[in-house]
Amino acid sequence: MSKTLRGATSVAGGGEVRDARPSAWRGASLIAIAFLLFGGTIGGEYVFDGVKLVRDNPLLTPFEPLRIARMDWWAGSGEPGGLYRPVSLVWLAGLRALAGSAPFLINFANVALHGLVAWLHFALLWRLLAGRPGAAAIAWIAALIALVHPLGVEVVCGQVGAADLLANLFLIGAVLVARGTSAWRFLLGAALAALAVLSKESGVAVIPLAVLFEALRVEADGAWKRRAARALAWSMLGVGLALVCRYAAIGSLTRVDDPVFAGFSWLARAASACAAFASYSLPLLVAPWRQIAVVSHQDVLPASGFGDPRAIAGVLAILALSIAPVFALRRGRRDIAFGCWFFLAAWLPTSNLFFSTGAIAASRFLYAGSIGLCLPLAWLLFEAWSRSKAARVLAVVLASWFIVAFGVVTFRESSSWRSERELLEAQVERAPASVYPLIDQASALSASDPARAKQLFARAAESQLPRIPGTEFPPEDLLESVYLARTGLAQLESKSSDPLAAEASYRTAEELAERGREARKTLPFRGDWNRHRVFALQHLAASALERAKTATDATLAVILAEAQRALDACDLCDPESSESVRLRSILMQRRGDPLGRRRVIEEAWLARPSDPLLRILWANELRQVGRTEEGLALEVDVATEVFDDFDRRRSLAIAKEGLSSKNPATVAKARALLERLASLRGADPETRAIAKQAATYGVR
Repeated sequence: MSKTLRGATSVAGGGEVRDARPSAWRGASLIAIAFLLFGGTIGGEYVFDGVKLVRDNPLLTPFEPLRIARMDWWAGSGEPGGLYRPVSLVWLAGLRALAGSAPFLINFANVALHGLVAWLHFALLWRLLAGRPGAAAIAWIAALIALVHPLGVEVVCGQVGAADLLANLFLIGAVLVARGTSAWRFLLGAALAALAVLSKESGVAVIPLAVLFEALRVEADGAWKRRAARALAWSMLGVGLALVCRYAAIGSLTRVDDPVFAGFSWLARAASACAAFASYSLPLLVAPWRQIAVVSHQDVLPASGFGDPRAIAGVLAILALSIAPVFALRRGRRDIAFGCWFFLAAWLPTSNLFFSTGAIAASRFLYAGSIGLCLPLAWLLFEAWSRSKAARVLAVVLASWFIVAFGVVTFRESSSWRSERELLEAQVERAPASVYPLIDQASALSASDPARAKQLFARAAESQLPRIPGTEFPPEDLLESVYLARTGLAQLESKSSDPLAAEASYRTAEELAERGREARKTLPFRGDWNRHRVFALQHLAASALERAKTATDATLAVILAEAQRALDACDLCDPESSESVRLRSILMQRRGDPLGRRRVIEEAWLARPSDPLLRILWANELRQVGRTEEGLALEVDVATEVFDDFDRRRSLAIAKEGLSSKNPATVAKARALLERLASLRGADPETRAIAKQAATYGVR
């Protein structure tokens, strides 16, 4: 190591000062501040991914740690797979099992973990700076700034943020316990490093953190190379162990299903990543007013190449963070070098520069490395306070901004995470042109406030769609979101008795789906755009058939022809759709062709006799020709086999009728169906009423 790198520690007044071991009150105070800032969110609801991954995930119950530890992170949630975070998943499942349906215990644990991470930040930086004056004070100030920064709101207030918190807890703990030369410390450090990566992929930051810590500690001696090599060895061993576990569980080391940059060339993705870094991520560090939970290509427009000014700014920022530490080392400022390099190293795996990470940008991507940039800032505050009056004024201004003001922002931000509705309102207000929050809020309001939901869906449906550089197509996630906005709008228009507007929206949705089908021919889109198109066409046909009920003779033929064209297009995409068969049977009925209707249903049923909808349609046909017992037997079987997905009132009516059947087998099945209905314990009044009727009828 160079002479400057080994330089002695000095203070403004001259001489050399060495801090005593810091008292525990500093660490405990950080935990107390964490609860002061975030304590109000502990009684909040599940939000965003916490809903589908934890609250509504059927695979998390019963709590069986060994089984859950072998699951993909998204297993049971309906989301694409490719992530393996067994430590976090078992942690969340365990807390859910202890606390029941409410997320109180998870929310409490997240706040406590955030405080513990801050305490470990303090301990890490104090050991990094040990031997220089004010080490404990600087370390505590840096940990405090990282603790109160609004970047932590998403991590602490979202239940799945436990993955980030656990990963940071283990990776910092690994570096702290692996100091020295003993074998048990080496192995314990590797074990904690493995747990960090098995908590979240960002845990790989343990490697640069361990190496930088050993190489740049103030008290490091001439053996720094040997210590850094040892740190590299145990951290890589831990990461390797985690990768082995991942491969054994899900059969992949790197696979992640991600539509965000699907179809982007490497150049366009890298340029877009740099553009997002400069225009979205870095500004959050000093002015975190634009934080949104899901960043889309509408919020950060794609960059076609490195000629984009935002991409250039991003490259310059990365170069500055890479090169500035070299000059800092020449001046003996190992703390500044450590901070810049660690921030950069922690961000790079999430940057989209090397591979797509599933998101364009996010405040959680900056959580692990933020302590790096907080260290030089804390040093500046400490040094300014010990100098002139003007410097003290600067220290007060900076502290007011980065500690007091940011603390207030964090407190206010966290309050909006108490419920998903409040959070969505805040997101819509912050990003009024972004399709994601508009759709989420519209979907949440569809039942309670359909008028407002229509307005939100309409805004989302008219969203501008940037193109994938070098193509004529928009990014798949945006195209799919606008499609969902159109179909959501159409459904509300249909419910409000505006069939023509609904059909216009379904027609536009079908055009969007066709655009997705065309894109999939040349781009690696992963969505089922055939199914999307069929959905829009079927609803278009259904709406036309509904209008045909009241149509005059002059317009009936035109309306039925529209339905015919839509159903013909459906058959080209999905010739075996049972819903299309149902709609075509209605078309035949509207045309006064009962024989044609029966032929359509019978042919489909013979081809797919196990299809529940086709069995119900065929049962109805049997009733039409007087074969009531056969039809009833079919209906009882279907209502029993697909009990959870079958209409409850229809099941009750079928079961009641089945009791009077002449067939003993049908009577027995109807009785069993009534018993299942009577055992329902639904929270909604309708389900309770059905269960009560079933129980009463069964007694009679």
